[in-house]
Amino acid sequence: MVTRITRLGVVLVCLLAAACGDRTPAIDAGTATDERLVLPALSDEEYAWIAGRIFVNETGGDPRKLVHWNEGEDFPSLGIGHFIWFPAGVDAPFDESFPAMSAWVQEATEARIPFPAWLASLESFDAPWPSREAFYDDLDSPETESLRTWLDATRFAQAQYIVASFEARWNALELAEGDKALLTALMRRLQTTPEGLFATVDYVNFKGLGSNPRERYDDHGWGLVQVLRDTRSASTSDDDPRALLDAFARAAAARLVRRAELAPPERNEARWVPGWTRRVAAYRQSGSDDNAASP
Repeated sequence: MVTRITRLGVVLVCLLAAACGDRTPAIDAGTATDERLVLPALSDEEYAWIAGRIFVNETGGDPRKLVHWNEGEDFPSLGIGHFIWFPAGVDAPFDESFPAMSAWVQEATEARIPFPAWLASLESFDAPWPSREAFYDDLDSPETESLRTWLDATRFAQAQYIVASFEARWNALELAEGDKALLTALMRRLQTTPEGLFATVDYVNFKGLGSNPRERYDDHGWGLVQVLRDTRSASTSDDDPRALLDAFARAAAARLVRRAELAPPERNEARWVPGWTRRVAAYRQSGSDDNAASP
């Protein structure tokens, strides 16, 4: 029987074909056009810096939080990017990301870092914990510890996945022709600095592309597409990369504050706004060596 993770892995290999080699991403593959984005080739040191910053953003630098379940959510969040994984029967209005990430990272690292056998043997690749309570009851079990160990050992490959997935998903995104060309041009300007490249990649991992129609409150989205449109409205073609990054960070914060205001009251998203806005405000800052260390 072909498991769900295998099918997702095959689909993902096809999706990332323009961005990946046989085992690791080749980020500079392909040719840029008005709409097609081609990211610069990244060194191992740059991938480690990205991995370290995302790890700190999502976990606060605590390896135990590589396996986590936020209060008020219906699913766990795993890995440096807190990739979400739905238990059976959960239909949350967010893009599930752990199955695709884990399939890709397996392909990239299997010879060096074996995937936990209990995960590979799942018939249906759903999160095996039916609730947050069951998850925390199992938090220190040998199975969960083996997952945490695998996620810790594959931080570098997870960063490669995040970057390659970002490029492939943007290029597969369908927008009006003129709109996508303008947003791609704006993103190229942002990505002329390491901080701008990180900001766009991290934001998609954090809050998505903005292309999922279910990720809306009162028709208000909060993904990269919406933030880029707001950035374009608030900036000029003469802005230098630093001013453009400032405009991007402000636009992201405004979108996230508005999201919390429009969220269903029972979700109480206002509790997350301080952390959200701190995260996007940090895009304006140069990365520090403290965040660079990553396996």
